[in-house]
Amino acid sequence: MGDLVQSLRKNQRLLRDLVSRDLRARYVGSSMGFFWSLVVPVIHLLVYGFVFRIVLKMRWSDQQGTAEVAMLMLAGILVWHAFAESVSRMTNSLVENQNLIQKVVFPSEVLPAYLVISALVNMLIGLVVALFAVGYFAYIRPEARPGDDEQAVALWSAHAGETPCAGNGVVKPAQVRCATRGPGTEVAGLAITDRGEAPWSGTFAGVKGDFERVLPRDLVYAPGERWGRVKKVLKGAEGRALVVDGWRDARGGSTEPPPSNAELVIVAPPSRPLAITGWIVCLAPLVVLQGLFMVGLGYLLAAFNLFLRDTYHVLGVLLTVWMFATPIFYPEHLVEDAGYSWVLAANPMHWLIGCYREVLIYGAPPDVADVGRLALVAVVLVVLGSTFFLRQKPRFPDLL
Repeated sequence: MGDLVQSLRKNQRLLRDLVSRDLRARYVGSSMGFFWSLVVPVIHLLVYGFVFRIVLKMRWSDQQGTAEVAMLMLAGILVWHAFAESVSRMTNSLVENQNLIQKVVFPSEVLPAYLVISALVNMLIGLVVALFAVGYFAYIRPEARPGDDEQAVALWSAHAGETPCAGNGVVKPAQVRCATRGPGTEVAGLAITDRGEAPWSGTFAGVKGDFERVLPRDLVYAPGERWGRVKKVLKGAEGRALVVDGWRDARGGSTEPPPSNAELVIVAPPSRPLAITGWIVCLAPLVVLQGLFMVGLGYLLAAFNLFLRDTYHVLGVLLTVWMFATPIFYPEHLVEDAGYSWVLAANPMHWLIGCYREVLIYGAPPDVADVGRLALVAVVLVVLGSTFFLRQKPRFPDLL
């Protein structure tokens, strides 16, 4: 890896010229120039938004408006487009530049590197425009959310005389899914069943909900400032029940389940406002990690493609599969609820896009675990990819 860094530093002028040439070549003769960096992702956004939101009626959340969902999808598209384009081009970069490699002493290691830098610069243009869009919907023209025109009510622990659950504040009536009356409510560990005369028909602050609206990820609040997150919604001949992922106290720590015959209320998770904060500085390390991940994978695939030319064609299919396995056009909880959470746990692009969304859209810090895993995978790929590339470099003229 040290030899690679030294070579790139030695040929930084060539690297800079190649990046400049590639960026100009993208838009030569184009009247809109760099504006195409945003037009293409927006066109993808409109197409996939039409397919997933209108035709397939893909449901993200009752609390997420159209603008927020559009921003989530746009951020994912921008990051994925840069990744897929650069990896595809890097894989075939040695074959496309075989005349340079065969006839002169050419530092072939700059080819994947300049393609990564070019793709990231192109992506940054789109991210800047997306940032302005987030600012517009966050501060200039915030989107009205369901229940915003209704009076907010404080969420009590199912009893008006107790302290509201910490960390929740207020909820809109539209957020209330349903509630239990108390008598007949059975809490057996993580399972909740209402065997009362009228199951799941209680009211909260005068609002009556419907059990049919309950979804995984909804929140269950109980007396004693206990709460849990719905993991499963069970509907069968014997009745309707819920399973939570655990019981927590007001501070988020583990606690005992509430007693049976307690009044429970189920609400939708509070919506997250769009915001631009100081955490925007985290975009820089995310771009660096993305670049390392891409260039490491690119070196590996570029060299391997010379041994097996089908690599480039197989990659095109794999990138399509990888794209739809990444929650770009649909919420990630659909994958988890279907029992395929391992797909997300093993998907570095899911970690990366999730981090970008937190910073860019919500003004929140990226998930530390995701950043750590991404950094580890990126460093390992750079070491393996560069080592394999440099060891096979003397054979490139013969293989071409």
